[in-house]
Amino acid sequence: MTQPYRVALSALTALTALTFWAGHVAAQAQTSQPQPQPQAVQPAVRAAGLDVRVSGFATLGYAISDQPWRWQRFTDKHGTLWRDSIVGGQLDARFSPNWSATAQLTLAPSTRHERQWAVEAAWAFVSWRPDNDWLLRAGKQRVPIFLNAENRDVGQTYAFARLPAEAYAVSPTTDYTGLSVSRTWQRDSGELSADAYGGRAQISDRIHSRELGPQYVPVHTDIFGAALTWRSEALNWRVGLIRAVTQRSDGQLLPRSYPFVSPFPGFGYFQVSNDIPGGPGIRSTDAITNHIVNLSLDARVAPNWRVVTEVARNIQSRTDLGANTVGGYVAVLHTLGHLTPYVSLARLQTLGAPRKVSEALMASTGSGSDALSVAQRVAADSIPVYDQTSAGVGAAYALSPRSQLKGEWMHTRIGRRSAMADDPPEGTLSQTGVNVLSLSYSVVF
Repeated sequence: MTQPYRVALSALTALTALTFWAGHVAAQAQTSQPQPQPQAVQPAVRAAGLDVRVSGFATLGYAISDQPWRWQRFTDKHGTLWRDSIVGGQLDARFSPNWSATAQLTLAPSTRHERQWAVEAAWAFVSWRPDNDWLLRAGKQRVPIFLNAENRDVGQTYAFARLPAEAYAVSPTTDYTGLSVSRTWQRDSGELSADAYGGRAQISDRIHSRELGPQYVPVHTDIFGAALTWRSEALNWRVGLIRAVTQRSDGQLLPRSYPFVSPFPGFGYFQVSNDIPGGPGIRSTDAITNHIVNLSLDARVAPNWRVVTEVARNIQSRTDLGANTVGGYVAVLHTLGHLTPYVSLARLQTLGAPRKVSEALMASTGSGSDALSVAQRVAADSIPVYDQTSAGVGAAYALSPRSQLKGEWMHTRIGRRSAMADDPPEGTLSQTGVNVLSLSYSVVF
């Protein structure tokens, strides 16, 4: 165990002991003292019917693993603040009871460059509410797929130190620019809402290979989806369906399959590029299609006990080389005054052709340094294959109604491979594990 890892482990142990003691004291004090309520964000401007409100949020997150290679893009044995840290500001302007606009900017690690921070617009839309039941929006919005999809950047709004990647990685995009319409039905026991939406997302697809390192491929994804959501004090659930069509932004074709070429008995290779002679040429497509279906549930099963589970299936067509996954998690949370400890179990797996093609490519490449072997290894690494199981334990402590301190230990077991790991030059990571300790402070203001 490295020295930084021991330091982080000691810090987490102390944090856990402190929060459990504080939670016990807070739980005893609950019966005799009223709980503080968050102060309402005051309008920055209110004149001539215009109501402008400004708010903000931030998370300072530290993560460290017990492995020298990078996990989830940033985390290794040296520790990092890059993976979970973010700062954001939001402006809400109401022009009338029917018309409003929202803009949210975030400062976070860039999704288009490896080691840069970037300011991006997470939200930028105009809303029209003809009555209390209908809502129409136009602009950049979040995809309403998981329970915390819309508020995933605001760490203060949920207890997890980090939303489970095994589920949230299944969605091809987190946002889109387009149109949405929502219909709400108020009931005595809760609220039912239906959402329909469509638009385009501009994405940079990160691909890491042993030979070339990280590369970013710009693509655009046209999505159309619908979701049905129930919200109440004791039960929240959401079901959704998304159709996503993805193309390269530069107009180049996407590979569909790699033919196997055997010029003579006992020797063969995959033609992973049309520049490699001897084969019929790779099959290509102008776009790939994904259909994602999800089910999410957050249920209060007993006083101060909650069970949260989400599962999603990504069914891909028109290529054998992309994401064809199923992922999900289940978590149990227990509230003790200001303290919310939890345990979680998650699984993410690639199914069908992408897994088989990746395994065949890796089996045929060997460790040669010739151009043909290198090209096949790069092609194998570019297929996003997942075979991982994670188990974690963590806790969130509410320092105030607007801030939380969190800690989590997560162990992930990698089976055949995981695209969340940056494979080192010496070979593909398989049948191994990684332990990650996370500490974070989240606040809204």
